[in-house]
Order: sequence, then structure tokens, then C-alpha cells
Amino acid sequence: MGELQRHRVWLLGDSGFPNLSWLLTPVRNPRTRAEERYNEAQWRTRRVIERTFGLLKARFRCLHMTGGSLFYSPKKVCNIIIAYSMLHNLALRRQVPFLQEDDPDDGVVAAGEPVEPVDSDEEEADEDENNNRESVIQQYFQ
Repeated sequence: MGELQRHRVWLLGDSGFPNLSWLLTPVRNPRTRAEERYNEAQWRTRRVIERTFGLLKARFRCLHMTGGSLFYSPKKVCNIIIAYSMLHNLALRRQVPFLQEDDPDDGVVAAGEPVEPVDSDEEEADEDENNNRESVIQQYFQ
């Protein structure tokens, strides 16, 4: 396996997104324990990300659709998110409270069982994209 293959990065998506070579989504009907472990790990990771975004959107309303939007290039938005994350961490260290009208649970995925993938009339992703997810499952969840 080449150096680039070992350090590959993927985005995580929920079952509303198609499984693409760069976007890993849950297995719709897991048939093996490895697929169940993959789905659980994928769900737990997405939950952490959703909670983080919820906290940032509660503290910085311009990140929330009701308070504004970031109409910039993806690279610039990434830099803005990093800056807001650093400011949020500083606010936590200095015990700066959220404003009363802010809801730190805004956008948080509810605790409990993972949401079952939504059945869709659409066909599964093409073979290469399914093989990509399958190779991740084989490599990390067997």
C-alpha cells in the first residue's frame, strides 16, 4: 500500500447522502458484525462533529442559518471555523457563558441509538464507491 493510500482522508455523511469515493456513509442493511461496527463508529464520529458544530453555531450566530451565512470560498470558511474554534476554546477556559438566547444544544444529535439509514428508491452507489467503503470496513472493522 502506498504512502498516500495509508493517509487517505474521507468526509462522513449520513444516510441522506450517496456513498461516494470521498464520502463515507452508513451501510443501509448491515449483514456482518464488521459492517455493524463500521456503522456504529461512523455514527459516533458524526455525533461528535454535529455537537461541535452545534456549540460553535450557538456561540457564533453567523455560522447558524438564522444568524447569517458564510458566503466565502471553502478554504476561507475553513480558516474562519478554525478561528472560531480557537475563540470558543478561549471562552471556555475563561468561563465566558453563552448568551441567554443562545442554545448550546442547537444542532446537537440526540443521544441514544443510531438513526437507521433511510431507505431510498435510489440505487446504491456505483461499484467503485461501494468497494471503497468495503475496503475501509475490511481494513479497520474486521
